[in-house]
Amino acid sequence: MKKILFLAAFAVALVGCGHQKNVSKTHKTSAVVETLPENINFSTSFRAFWDDFHKDTKGAKTLENYVPSEAFQKHPAVSNVDNVFVVSGYLTITPAFEQAAFEALGGTINQLDAITVTFKMPLTKLPEMIQLKGIDSVEAAIRVHLRKQ
Repeated sequence: MKKILFLAAFAVALVGCGHQKNVSKTHKTSAVVETLPENINFSTSFRAFWDDFHKDTKGAKTLENYVPSEAFQKHPAVSNVDNVFVVSGYLTITPAFEQAAFEALGGTINQLDAITVTFKMPLTKLPEMIQLKGIDSVEAAIRVHLRKQ
């Protein structure tokens, strides 16, 4: 009888732990993502930025409290706006793009033409941004060097 009670208690504890594990998965936080979505075209500048971003966030489980390293803060696409580190760049968008969803992540856009926008997005929301519908391509801002004539 004691064995049955022990096994029943063990089973309840095991099921309870499994339930807690599944509940924690439903809590939405910005997570570190290693691979870029295949349905979006990413420029060479953005791919290089993404590689640097991934290296800078190495070991972080979420981006909630992420502060970029001093070296990464010097990246041309990164700036500090009101004590929030943001990434800047260009997007080409389709009619499926939802500006409200983009802005809900804390991003801002400036329309250049019918399909091209400049953007600023908090670094901590970058993995969520690249999952939004209606983004056709992404390019990170780069430093422009003036040529002497």
